[in-house]
Amino acid sequence: MDIVDRYGLAVAELTVEEALAADGPWRGPDVDLLRVLDFHPGDRGRLAAAGFVVKPGWVNRVAPLRDSEDDFLKTLSANGRRKVRRGLDLAASAGLRTEVRPEPEEGQLEEFLGVYEKQVAGLRNGVNLARGEQRALLDRPGSHIGVFAYEGSRRVGGCVCRVRAEDSLLQLRYVATADVEQRGSLTRALYMATFRAGRGLGCARMSLGNDTSLYGHVTSPGLYEFKKRLGFTPLPSEAVDPGLGGDEADRFVSLRALTDPSLLLAHDGGSDASDGAREDRPRRLRLHVLASRDDVDLTPYRSDFLGGVEVTAVP
Repeated sequence: MDIVDRYGLAVAELTVEEALAADGPWRGPDVDLLRVLDFHPGDRGRLAAAGFVVKPGWVNRVAPLRDSEDDFLKTLSANGRRKVRRGLDLAASAGLRTEVRPEPEEGQLEEFLGVYEKQVAGLRNGVNLARGEQRALLDRPGSHIGVFAYEGSRRVGGCVCRVRAEDSLLQLRYVATADVEQRGSLTRALYMATFRAGRGLGCARMSLGNDTSLYGHVTSPGLYEFKKRLGFTPLPSEAVDPGLGGDEADRFVSLRALTDPSLLLAHDGGSDASDGAREDRPRRLRLHVLASRDDVDLTPYRSDFLGGVEVTAVP
């Protein structure tokens, strides 16, 4: 057993044998989560019986861009369309505008990173990933675009996206918005401008990037809901980025480092995630609502793209 700190989450990394021996109330070190990283597909049933949930380490959200913005909006719920259109109207009335930069220059990227780092600093367990990639983004001309938002001459947000022409895919890498009065509207306007940029590049699909499969730690349940309302389906990240695969078996023993509730996207018990499913054979995921009580109303969490929704009670 190894005890590691994952951005404020105390994780006990176990072997399969240690995990199976831990069946029942946890009496080991004071941790938040038990995790098995290296296990055989044949172990999944035994791990599940011991209270572990098998999940992808990362998930990616993908949706068709459609031929036009109107066609894209038609795929959303009535409430989703209303929120987007109202957001666009409010952003315009507030004087917010967006610009596309086919190849972000160093000064433009530095301005964006200033907004990004302020946003990350305000998060409960924010992780600054973009700064470490700054040089790599600049050294690969033509591989990325920037969609930036302005309030007058001030940069107030942006998206940095990777252009994957061979896959007809525009993949969001980093997004950030400043704490302006119409921040929610700015975010929706920024995403819609990014989708328009993708269509302009001839991309058929949009990816909203890779998230951990747990929403409630580094990312929030609100991010899950936002991407859901935009009509993006979660897939194991290996379906989009084959190098970012790998399953984990998790059992939560405490919510003290997480939001209550938190959301966990796991493999559906009815599908076999062990054969390296690719995007041409998508596997539906199952949503676990991690909560301190078991009488949570699951209605708001249900979605057609999920194999199911269930409450997992955690102390």
